[in-house]
Amino acid sequence: MERKNHMRKNSKNEKVIRAMAIGISAMLMASSPLTALAAEGEGNSSEGNEDKNITVTPEAGVCDQAEAVAKDADKAVEGAEKSAADVKAEVVDKVAAGDVKDAEGKDLSQDILDANAKVEDKTVKDGSSLKDAESAVENADTALGVAEANDKLSDAELNKAADAAANAGQTAAEAKDAMQASQDKVNGQIENIKNAASITDANAAYEEVKTTVDQAQADFDAKLGEYNTAKAAYEEAAKKLADYEKAYEDAVNSADANADAAATELKAAQENAEALAKALEAAKSAVDTSAAGAMDIADKEALTQGDQGLNWKNEDKLFISIMQNYYLPEVLNIKGDTTVVRKQGKDNNTMNYFEVTYTDENGVTQHKYYNFLMDDKDAKGDQKDQDNIVIFEKRLVEINWEKEQETNPDQYVKENGDTISVSEVEKGLEDGTIIAVDGKKVIKNDGTESIIISDNNQKTENGEVDTDVNEATEKDSWKLDENGNLIKTVTADVTTITYTDAKFTSSEQYQTVAERDAAAAEKEKELENANNGKEATVTGTEKTDYTYTGNGTYIPTFTKTVNVKDEEVEWKHTDKKTDYGVRTEEEAVAKVTKEQEKALSNKINDDDDLYLIGVSSDLKVTGYTEDHWYDDSDFLVSGTVSATYAKVTKKTVDQSTFGSLWNDIKALFGNGETTNKKLEDAARKAVEADGGIFVSANWDDWKLGKATIRYVAGVSVKTDEKTTAAEAQNAVQDAALAQAKASGATGVYNVKTTDTDTIAHTSYSYEIDYLEKTGETTTNTAVRTETYENAEVLTGQIIQNLNYIQGNIKLTQKDTEYRKFVDDAKALTQKYQKLLQDAQDAQKDVETAQAKVNELKAEIEALKSNRTSNLGALKELEGKLAVAEQNKKDAEDTLKEILGSLDEAGGELDKVIERLTPAPTPGTPAGGEGETGGADDTEEGGAGEAATVVTPVALAAAPAAQATVVAQNQAAAPVVQIADEAAPLAEAAPANTQETVQAGSDKEETKEAVNVEEEAVPLADVAVESEHAKMSWWWWLIILILGATGYEMYKKHNEKKKLKAQAENAGDIEE
Repeated sequence: MERKNHMRKNSKNEKVIRAMAIGISAMLMASSPLTALAAEGEGNSSEGNEDKNITVTPEAGVCDQAEAVAKDADKAVEGAEKSAADVKAEVVDKVAAGDVKDAEGKDLSQDILDANAKVEDKTVKDGSSLKDAESAVENADTALGVAEANDKLSDAELNKAADAAANAGQTAAEAKDAMQASQDKVNGQIENIKNAASITDANAAYEEVKTTVDQAQADFDAKLGEYNTAKAAYEEAAKKLADYEKAYEDAVNSADANADAAATELKAAQENAEALAKALEAAKSAVDTSAAGAMDIADKEALTQGDQGLNWKNEDKLFISIMQNYYLPEVLNIKGDTTVVRKQGKDNNTMNYFEVTYTDENGVTQHKYYNFLMDDKDAKGDQKDQDNIVIFEKRLVEINWEKEQETNPDQYVKENGDTISVSEVEKGLEDGTIIAVDGKKVIKNDGTESIIISDNNQKTENGEVDTDVNEATEKDSWKLDENGNLIKTVTADVTTITYTDAKFTSSEQYQTVAERDAAAAEKEKELENANNGKEATVTGTEKTDYTYTGNGTYIPTFTKTVNVKDEEVEWKHTDKKTDYGVRTEEEAVAKVTKEQEKALSNKINDDDDLYLIGVSSDLKVTGYTEDHWYDDSDFLVSGTVSATYAKVTKKTVDQSTFGSLWNDIKALFGNGETTNKKLEDAARKAVEADGGIFVSANWDDWKLGKATIRYVAGVSVKTDEKTTAAEAQNAVQDAALAQAKASGATGVYNVKTTDTDTIAHTSYSYEIDYLEKTGETTTNTAVRTETYENAEVLTGQIIQNLNYIQGNIKLTQKDTEYRKFVDDAKALTQKYQKLLQDAQDAQKDVETAQAKVNELKAEIEALKSNRTSNLGALKELEGKLAVAEQNKKDAEDTLKEILGSLDEAGGELDKVIERLTPAPTPGTPAGGEGETGGADDTEEGGAGEAATVVTPVALAAAPAAQATVVAQNQAAAPVVQIADEAAPLAEAAPANTQETVQAGSDKEETKEAVNVEEEAVPLADVAVESEHAKMSWWWWLIILILGATGYEMYKKHNEKKKLKAQAENAGDIEE
């Protein structure tokens, strides 16, 4: 049964009181569905709760989540209502018609006032009211509480129904199991009757059957009462559950309708809030457009003023904004697009600048360069004011200082910071004390020489390198290295030949060492000649590989198959004792299989030259005989039966075969032994050692000094060569099968792997280590150098920010006109920014309320679509009840079978009595051999011979079963013939019927049968005589031999027949 997934919410007093109110209402209304609840505010006080610290945690309910969302929605609507009222008042206070107009002159302020009139005022056309939405949400919350209560009541009834269904199912299952256990027990007790070693044990086992049957009836009656009680409880709970489900559905639909009403009102409120926000946004946009430049400057000023210390990145942003929004358009009157881009100098300090790009009045693109510094400094020259940017223009030579300082510097600077004039440098270049290197001027000073490359042969990690320098190609050059040293480099052509270590491994395998060495010498010479005579080294190798063959034994087998076509098997269609045969197709196949396999096995076993290994079959029922009035249809079984066998070898063994054991054999035979274990074990061991099977030994010729043994001979087999011993061993099975089939056999048996043979294969080869020429290059490279470590590099210098140094300032942040431009724009922008923000916040609050109400609608829809109705669970329970009902019926059917088992028990008791009763001997008063009935017996005994009369014995009265007594023709002697009854006894003959008995002559005489009514109790003498008259001669014999024990057996036999008749009557009534 599927249970609903309840969501538990965090709630305090309000949820606790609601749970208590619902619980009290449920108790007051008993089984009636809840349709309304008290107001949510009732019962919130702590009166009556003496312990104020007690926390009541209500059980989670199906509507908890929806109720929580309803409360959130209520709060959201209330908050939106307040925000809307506040914005409405603020607009009335601060906005007047004509305040703001767009570029075309439209009055944007009037649009704001018109939109504001519709907010929270339903008297105005298209006006809205959030108060109405709040009321609808509260109504939805109340309806959800009602639904919650009915859901819990429905769940309670579902639990009752589930418990009742479970009880009914368990009771029915227990009844079924109990009846089956009783049936199994009766079956076991009947087996005890069959296997009884004495008549007394059989009678005791029969009494146990009766006891088990009686107990089964009592157990079933008790379980039936429990089942009916559980079923009634289920039906009552199911009725109540349906009522609660209807009330739940009505409450949820009410909550849904109220949520829809709230959503509708919120939609109108949202549209009005959005219209007001858009009107303010349009006005704000117009203000922002007109004051955008000034506001950008104001924003950047605020950014720099908020910095902790001097932040040059923020100051750069402020400078760019001042240039683009004030200095260029307002001071220089440059209209149109301009770009101001910061360029970072090499020192990220005085070399920094800003590139200004614009188009002049003639349409020509102009580039100007500016920079700024923070002007206010203290007495030490450090910055003390980060709010006063000073702007000045940069010279073009300062921008291109790297190029200009080399070609047209103001001065040169030594490495120690000292300056040197341009004229002094030019004089040094002339006298050689200063060298021009890579565009630099370097004071040479003293130097040292160093050899880099010369002719040589050098070993490497993986070979050898030969080097040769051509001195005729030498040239000089100068450079400064990374450490500032002046380097003179001499270059020349250098030839390099590279040899790499290599190994040649022969792929050939040679059968002798001499063949291998001759081939290696030839290859060694070839490699040395190919690599400028570099020496090579030869290493001889050899390897040994192994292959394996597997050895084993097996017995070749042959197959003989018998085809079975439509063999008829009697089909037992009813439970009648006269209906013989098998019940199922499986039993029919099993019967034919057993017969055919046995026949085929016997045929193989009867042949001394064959040894049976196994028999298999694929028989199945392939049809049925036709059903006739005189004979029911029977099974037809077809298929094949196959025998797997081996051929037997016969061999005569004598003393030469077993040696001294032969004397032991003859000695044993002389002592009267029928076999000789030692000889047989020796023969068996010899046969099995060769993989064969010892069958038998014939010792009839032992006096002649020999014996004949029969055995299945094993055959040896060897596999082909394999790469591993395991592979060779695994190949024995396939090799044996192939060899057997090649010799005419169909299969193999008793395959054994005995051992493996190992075969060695040795071959020879070689390896050569040599130097292989892998490259030859000629390059012009440095072969030696002269180094001047004390050389000094001179640097040309351009003076940066020269205009600032000379006081040529374009603008400062404290200029009066600049300040008025920025501050006036800030005041107007801030006013409309706040109005717009408040309107947008109010709009968001309405949208939040909308979202909450939509969430509430979704939760309600989820309740309607996702909640699993308990009516569906009832369907599942009805299915379980149906299973329980079937189990109850199965228990009833099994009980009928148990009651019917008494008849089977009685029949088995009769068979045991007959089996354990000794056969009559000559002289026994049982009427002689001819007393067993039949015309032939009468002729053998002779009609005129005297017959033995059984003298009745006075016995106590016992319950009498109905029997038929036939008076025999007394021509020979006054003998009373008791009709013999089969065991188990057949049913009593009906009243007023006749039975014909042939006795003493060829003439048949029919006498009227005499019926003695069951339970009749005549006078003592008559009772004894009547009881004697009903007994068959077998019962007379048993009583005569066993006395009182025999008579007790006879009484139990009659009682069994009575119970059988009662069981059959009960079956007829039940049917």
